[in-house]
Amino acid sequence: MFFKIRKVMKKILSYIIVLLAFVSCGEDISVNDTAVFQGVKDNATWIGGNAVATIEVGNKISIKAVTLSESMSLRIPKPTTFVNPKKESSFITHVLGTTTIKKATYILTTGSDVFTYETAIGVGDGEIVIKEYDGNVISGTFRFNAENIDPESTAQEVVNMQNGVFYKVPVQ
Repeated sequence: MFFKIRKVMKKILSYIIVLLAFVSCGEDISVNDTAVFQGVKDNATWIGGNAVATIEVGNKISIKAVTLSESMSLRIPKPTTFVNPKKESSFITHVLGTTTIKKATYILTTGSDVFTYETAIGVGDGEIVIKEYDGNVISGTFRFNAENIDPESTAQEVVNMQNGVFYKVPVQ
């Protein structure tokens, strides 16, 4: 009788150990599918919030993000076709500093002062690469050197943005 109880207890204990092993091996995976708009501004990390892309008059798209005292926007022609993120040949590259249609703007507000930096024809340089566009979201990379548009300003002359990324920004 003692051996029967012992045998049953071993089986129950084995089942409990196996059950605990499976329960403790669970992995919590969370998906961050919120829009991202960030980069390295003047050698410091810049992360914008409330990223949104807006279709404007003239078939342009404006991608914007803000912080408490800064705003950044990228304006390009609206893609005429979908851009597949898995097909590099579908990516669209826009060169900045050659037109006013393709443009980067950075605005810094400090107290009552507002400093505006832009790219335009012969002003600043950079590029915006669209790596995903499906009409609902837009993703890509960017970099630019935008110049202070106020010639009498005492603020820095150029804002440098490197390694910029916008990801899954909703299109409105």
